[in-house]
Amino acid sequence: MAAALSFAQRAQGRTWPNPPVGALIVRQQEGQSVIVGQGATMPPGGPHAEVQALRQAGERARGATAYVTLEPCAHHGRTGPCAVALAEAGIARVVYGLNDPNPLVAGSGREILEDHGIDVVQGVLEPQCRQAVQGHLTRIEKGRPHLLLKMAISHNGFIGQTGEGQLAISSSLSKRLVHGLRARMDGILVGIGTVLEDDPELTCRLPGMISHSPVRIVMDSRARLPLNSKLVKSCQDVPLWLLAGEDAEEDRVSALERCGVTVISSNCLRDGHVCLDTVLSALYMRGLSQVMVEGGAHIARAMLDENVIDEALIFKGQGTVSASGLRPFLSEGIEALDRSRRFIRRVERHSDGDTVLHYGRIEEFV
Repeated sequence: MAAALSFAQRAQGRTWPNPPVGALIVRQQEGQSVIVGQGATMPPGGPHAEVQALRQAGERARGATAYVTLEPCAHHGRTGPCAVALAEAGIARVVYGLNDPNPLVAGSGREILEDHGIDVVQGVLEPQCRQAVQGHLTRIEKGRPHLLLKMAISHNGFIGQTGEGQLAISSSLSKRLVHGLRARMDGILVGIGTVLEDDPELTCRLPGMISHSPVRIVMDSRARLPLNSKLVKSCQDVPLWLLAGEDAEEDRVSALERCGVTVISSNCLRDGHVCLDTVLSALYMRGLSQVMVEGGAHIARAMLDENVIDEALIFKGQGTVSASGLRPFLSEGIEALDRSRRFIRRVERHSDGDTVLHYGRIEEFV
C-alpha cells in the first residue's frame, strides 16, 4: 500500500476533478510477491489507476491481488467502473486504503467486488490514504476545495511592507519546498492587491516542472489585473483564472480574455468585503479540489473568520520588517492561529534557518 501511495502522491495536482489514486497488481511467482502492474490516475479523460495497472499486468492479473489507495469506483463517467474492470480481469483479492464518500461510490465498489467473489480488505494505511485524497474528501463532505494557507513571515511577524514589492523573507530552500508544493496543487489563489504589489508568476519553477504548475487564480472584483503583468504574459502556457465582480468594466474583461485569461463572474466582493461563498463555489463547480492560498492579508483574514482554512503552512524567516509592515491577518500575527480553537500546531521543523509551522484543523485529532 505504501508503494501504491507513492503513485497517488505523484499524480496530485493533475487529476482534478478526479481524486489522485495509486494502484499496484501483485502476484505470487516462484514463492515471491512480484509487482506485475502499476498505475496512477491520469488527467481527466484518461484511465484510472486500476485500469492502468490492469493493462500493464495483462493476463498476469488473473488470481493476483490489487492494492488501491481509494475504494474502486462503481459508476460510469468518462471511463467505466474500476470495480467491474478488476472483477473482469480475474483479480482474486483487493486491498484498499480508504472508503470513498462520493455518493456514486460509497460502498458500491466493495459490493461489486464481493458479488464477484473477490476477497476485500479495507483500511490499510487509512490515515496516509486519507491525506493523499484530502481535496477529494473536502469537495464531497464540504462542497468546496480543500484550502491550504501558505505564508512567509519575517522573524518579527510581518508578511511584507506596503509599497516595497516582494521582500526576501524565507530561505532559498523554503522557496524550493513551496515550488514543490505548488506542483501538487490544483490551483493557487491570490488577491489583486498581492498581484499589484508583487507582480508574481505563481508557477512551479523547479527544473523541468513548469508543466506541473497549477491553475493561477486571482480575486479581482474590478478586473484591474495589468495586461503587462507576469501572470497575463504567461497565461498561454499556464492557465490563469480571474474572479471578477459584476461591476467589472466590460472593456477590461474583454482585453484580459483576448490575452487568454479565463474571466469568471463570481461577485467575489460584496459591500467591500470578500465574498468567499461565491468564490469557493465557483472553484468547486470547475472541479478544483485542492487550492493553496498565497495572499494576501485580507483574504487570509476573511478565510479565518469564515472558518474555511483547512490547514496552514507558515515559513518564518530570519529577517525583519519595519514595525509599519503588514500583519498576516491584518492587525494580527500568526498568534491568531495559535489562539484559535479550530487549529492545532501539527509540526514545527527547520528549513535552512527558517522555522516551518504546519497547522491542521483540530477535529482531525479528536
